[in-house]
Amino acid sequence: MSKTETKIAVFVCNWDGLSCMEAAAQHGHCYPASVKIVRVTCLSRIHLGLILKAFELGAEGVMLMGCEPGNCHYDTDSALLIKECEKARNVLRLLGIEEKRLTLSHLPRGDGYSFVRLIADFVEEIEQIKTATPART
Repeated sequence: MSKTETKIAVFVCNWDGLSCMEAAAQHGHCYPASVKIVRVTCLSRIHLGLILKAFELGAEGVMLMGCEPGNCHYDTDSALLIKECEKARNVLRLLGIEEKRLTLSHLPRGDGYSFVRLIADFVEEIEQIKTATPART
């Protein structure tokens, strides 16, 4: 981990995403304290404004984590979420923010190990982006 902890916002759905977080805790799997979990009813509730607000409030990376396609509790079309994520990446690019700072992940219910692994991999990727990108003055 770098000297300053990488700030990550993880939006998790109330169903599969949250169950993965709970399973990780039950099995003693840990993720950095600088990772902030935001529970939402369904990832379909996430929109460009919320993603940009996370960056505005200091997140260096934003992860959207929810149900596997076709397994949404609300039968939401995952294509809509993918479209919103792509729209957000396009806006990030226009703002000069590396689009890899936003990621979308799907996990099966209760997969705590993969939950922590995905977060750790994302933190590492964001740290690599930070070291490759010169600091703005």
